[in-house]
Amino acid sequence: MKDFLGACLLGAILGAMFAYGVPAKAQTIPMTNAQGYNVGTVQINGNTAQFVNPMGVTTQIATLYPGQVIIQTPSGVTTAVVGNTGYTVPPSPTTPMTPKVMQ
Repeated sequence: MKDFLGACLLGAILGAMFAYGVPAKAQTIPMTNAQGYNVGTVQINGNTAQFVNPMGVTTQIATLYPGQVIIQTPSGVTTAVVGNTGYTVPPSPTTPMTPKVMQ
């Protein structure tokens, strides 16, 4: 439950930042709880954000897409989807095969 609440909080923060046009440069934002204690940082770079705990360990990764935030564990397991769940990430373009060099 604690992880889910953290994921929702992180998603809400990132969604708000995305909606208000935070500039696309790397940022580190400290986070504190209601009592004022350090609970880690959010490191944002482009459309990706990482929640890092006070020991420096990445605990969640969020990727922002139009109308959607996907929250994952560092190993890539999706823990939450905030927003339009019907949106799918477009596949990466195929890369052409490398031509063989005749010798």
